[in-house]
Amino acid sequence: MKSEITCGTLTVTANEADNAYLNREANDLPYAFVQRGRINVRHRAEGPYPLVIPCPGVRLLVNGEERTYPTPVCMKDAVRVETINERKEGEWSVTVSPDGLQAILRTCPAIAVYRELAELPPARKLQLAVVERKEKLPVLTWDELLQELSRLGVNYNVNWEACLSSVRSCTDEEVVIAQGVPAEPGKDGRLELLFSSKSKVPVQIEETETLDFRERYVFNSVEAGEILAVKHPPTLGNPGTNVKGDVIIPVSPRDFKLVAGQGAVLTGDGEQVIAARAGRPLASRRHNLVTVSVLPGLVHNGDVNLASGNILFKGDIHITGNVEEGMTVEAEGDVKVAGLVSDANVQATGSILIKGNIISSVVVAGGTAAFQKSILPEINVLSNGLQEMTMAIRQLLSHSAFKQGDLKHGIGPLVKLLLDEKFRHLPVVTKALKNRLEILPPELAGDNLGEFVRLLERVVVQTPLGIRDLTEIETLAQRAAEWKQTFTAYLPSSSESDIVASSILNSTIIATGSVRMIGSGCYNSRIQAGKEVTISGVFRGGEVQADGDVHLGIVGSKVGTPTKVVAGPKAVVTLDYAFENTSISVGGIIYRFDREEKDIRLWLDKEGNLKSKAVPV
Repeated sequence: MKSEITCGTLTVTANEADNAYLNREANDLPYAFVQRGRINVRHRAEGPYPLVIPCPGVRLLVNGEERTYPTPVCMKDAVRVETINERKEGEWSVTVSPDGLQAILRTCPAIAVYRELAELPPARKLQLAVVERKEKLPVLTWDELLQELSRLGVNYNVNWEACLSSVRSCTDEEVVIAQGVPAEPGKDGRLELLFSSKSKVPVQIEETETLDFRERYVFNSVEAGEILAVKHPPTLGNPGTNVKGDVIIPVSPRDFKLVAGQGAVLTGDGEQVIAARAGRPLASRRHNLVTVSVLPGLVHNGDVNLASGNILFKGDIHITGNVEEGMTVEAEGDVKVAGLVSDANVQATGSILIKGNIISSVVVAGGTAAFQKSILPEINVLSNGLQEMTMAIRQLLSHSAFKQGDLKHGIGPLVKLLLDEKFRHLPVVTKALKNRLEILPPELAGDNLGEFVRLLERVVVQTPLGIRDLTEIETLAQRAAEWKQTFTAYLPSSSESDIVASSILNSTIIATGSVRMIGSGCYNSRIQAGKEVTISGVFRGGEVQADGDVHLGIVGSKVGTPTKVVAGPKAVVTLDYAFENTSISVGGIIYRFDREEKDIRLWLDKEGNLKSKAVPV
């Protein structure tokens, strides 16, 4: 902001004093005072003389010379004071918003500062002072604003009243003086599915009926000739206008191509898909291509055994018998087994219903996503733990009190010490990951992951004393972080696939949705669910991991069989009865039973504190 300075001159006659001051006692001399804008001076003939001290905003002239310091004056001196007036220039600007829809005028007014000499009483040292008066002034003219608008090309929908008000304004302002019209976007093409996107639909029951969990859902299906999907084409938007009068073209709406997959046909106009056979409808999208298909269902009458061979089918599978030892059933849909599953592998992209028991088997609902979610906890723990161990080793090696002479044959002793004291969980998690690797499908495990697990086992389990330098641990930590990123970044999206069975013994159960056991219970098994876990009977030995709520009957045993439940931070864990040596973790907060209790309920409050409600036995 620029400033202009002007001066107002005040000539003072040193020997003219107000009558009120002429009667002062002689011993009060010398003195000077300011009255009615004049400096008056009084002193004895022989002196001494009073001092006049200048201040900012004035010029003190004594006998024609400017004095910037305290100056003695006498009654014969020609004393003159000039007050200095200032003008601080304001600022203004007109800017056009990045989208061109607004022109904005910003003003900061000019300020004029007027000064007058202040009235001052008699004093031997007269310190001058001024009285200031400030006045705000308009910062621009009408012609200046018109020239700026012309320079910027602003000519559409200008608010001339706002412009005039801003030109006259004496305050800081930011005013929109021109407003464009935005373009109206069009509507993207839309697909209307005439079937449920869920693979199963809950069965509606009356209040008087008993709910049978084995028949809780019916799988979604269609008949030949049914309309499956309708395409609604995109609609164009309307153009807008910016403040320069230019046309704003709306963004073109997105479109997609509708394709009929297997078991379906496309109408001639390309806007409808019709079912060509009975089966389960399915819609998938890849980039701008939407495919609607009807997957057929496979019914296998009898047992799955050596006579039938393994069953791998791109659709739903219904098995009327058992799945016997060593056999594999894989479906890109839902699986229903009327009998039991014994020492077998059952995997489905959709949900799994097994009416019999699961014995010494691996059952996975949710496809690849279920496997990846099941292995992620171990990968996360290993990645974080190895990073922390690397930092701990680096800090110890740099500490002056640490005797590095003991490590002349390598840092193995230090690694062993840290594994025994601070990182005792790493060998345990490594063994768990190795066991988990045995059930992973080949496309997930592969040679690289297997080689990493073997290297990890050698370093943290078998021969930690053989570690030569920190580079080995750093490399291992880096590879763990890369596997963590791989499994996290490429985690496929999937529906919530459930597993319902009677009972489980010595088995692994993994589901992206809920797991429900409706028979006698679960023994020495591991269950992992993306939603809820419900076991109406006994849960004895093994582990349950669930992101949702956990509802269990009798947990643990009198002989103290280790039994563990791990639930998410928002979950509620309810148990009918718990024995000693049972461990419950909710959001990482662990509760261990040191006595038998019943009717237990565990949850985290809003502050993250573990709350429990139980009745001692």
